[in-house]
Amino acid sequence: MVSERVPPQSEPALPSAEAVSAPPRPSRFVAWTITLMLLGSTLIAYLDKAILGLVAQDVMADLGLTAAQFGAISTAAGILGPVAALLFATVADRLPLKGTLLVLVLVWSLLQLPIFFFASAGLLIVTRILLGAGEAPAGSVMHSAAYSWWPNERRGLPAALLTTGASFGKLIFAPILVVIIAAFGWQSGFLSVAIMGFVWCVAWAFIGKVGPYADQLPTRARATEGAETPDDPTAGKRAPLGSIVFTGTFVGYVVLSAAVAMIVGIVMTWLPSYFEAGLGFSAVTAGSLFGVPSITSVIFLFLYGALGDRALKNGASARVVRTLIGGGLAAAGGLCLMTLPLASGVAVPMALLMLGYGLSTSIYAIVNPTLAQIVPPAQRTGMLTLGLALAGLIAVAGPTLAGVVLDAAAAAGAPPAEGYTQVFMLSGIIVLVGGVLFALLANPERDALKVEAARAAFAADKS
Repeated sequence: MVSERVPPQSEPALPSAEAVSAPPRPSRFVAWTITLMLLGSTLIAYLDKAILGLVAQDVMADLGLTAAQFGAISTAAGILGPVAALLFATVADRLPLKGTLLVLVLVWSLLQLPIFFFASAGLLIVTRILLGAGEAPAGSVMHSAAYSWWPNERRGLPAALLTTGASFGKLIFAPILVVIIAAFGWQSGFLSVAIMGFVWCVAWAFIGKVGPYADQLPTRARATEGAETPDDPTAGKRAPLGSIVFTGTFVGYVVLSAAVAMIVGIVMTWLPSYFEAGLGFSAVTAGSLFGVPSITSVIFLFLYGALGDRALKNGASARVVRTLIGGGLAAAGGLCLMTLPLASGVAVPMALLMLGYGLSTSIYAIVNPTLAQIVPPAQRTGMLTLGLALAGLIAVAGPTLAGVVLDAAAAAGAPPAEGYTQVFMLSGIIVLVGGVLFALLANPERDALKVEAARAAFAADKS
C-alpha cells in the first residue's frame, strides 16, 4: 500500500517519507509473524461483537426483549465509539502503537467479564457502550502497525488478512463458542472471549513491535517501539486537515466504509437468528453456520488483495485497481443482497448471502490502503481513525434499524423469514449506493497530489 521504489507514471511521485528514504527491508518471517499477531487482535475484536449475535435468541427469551430492544443493545456499542475514535484521532500519531493496542485489547477482555457474573439487559447496554468506545480506535492502530512492516504496493494482502479476522473468528471459533454456550449457558460465551483476549495480550507483550516503515510515528515513539528508521528530513510534516477531509477519496472512503460497516453490524447481530428463526435450523446449527457467508469474504479478500498488489507493482493505476474495481465489487454485492426476497428454500438464500457479503466486504482489502495513500505518513493513524469514526457515526443505527424492520414484519403477520429478507434487501441497497459513490468520488493519485501540495504550502508558511 506507499512504494519505496520510484512509482510508475500513473502514480504521483510524492516526496513523502517513504519515497525519500529507503528503509531496510524487514525480515519476511518477522513481518508475517507480526501481521498474524495483528490478525489475532482483529479476530478478538470481532468475536467481542459476534458473541452477541450467537446468544441473541437466548438473551431475548431469557431477558424478555423484543427484536428492536435487542438491536438497541447491539447499537449501543456505537454510541460512544465514534466519539472515542474522534478523540483518539487527536493523539493517535503521538502514541506508541504496541502499547496502545495492548491496552485496548486488555480493556475489551475485561469488559466481557461482568456479563458472566451479573447478566442483565442494563449491564449488557453499559458494557456494550464501553466496549464500543474501547474498540473504536483499534482498526487504525492495527492497520498502522501492519503497514509499518510493508511498503505501499504490498499492503493490499496484509490489509485483506487483517480484515479476515472477522471471518476466521466466525468460521473457526463461532462453532466452538456455540458448543460452550449450549453446554454452560449463554454467559459462558462472554467468559470464553475474555480468556482469548488475555492470552493474546500476554503474547503481544513479548512479540509485538513495529517495523521499518513506521515513519508515521514521531521520532521518540519510534525509538520507544524499537523501529529501525533512518533520519528523514520530511518526517513529521503534516497537511492541513481540510485538505484531506474534503477530498473525494476521503469522502468516498467514509461513505463506503459506513455502508459496509452497517451490513457487517447487521450480520453480526442477526445472522444466527435468521438461520434459526428464518430458515429453521437448530440453535447449535445456526451458530455453527454463522461463519458460512464469510467463506466467500475470505476468498474475495485474498484474491482482491493479492491481485491488486500485483497490479500496482506492475504499474496499474490505484484509481482503477482500488476505487473503480472496489466500488464495482461492493455494488455487485449489494445487488446480490437486494435479490434475496426473490429467493426461496435454503440453498439459494444461502448462496446469495455468501456472494453478497463476500463481494461487499472484499473492499476492506483496499479502502484503508486507498486513504493511507493520500495522507502524509505523520498523519496516517489519526486520519484512518477519523475516517472510521465518521463511518461509525453513520453505521451505528444498522442493528436497531434491522430490529425495527423485524418487529414491523412480525406485527404485520409476515413469516420470520420475510422480515429478515427485508433487512438484507435494505442492506443491499445501502451497499450498492456506497459502492457507486466510492467509484465516482475516490481518486488517490489526484488527491495525493492535492494533499502533498497543501502540505508543502503549509510547511512553507510555517518556515
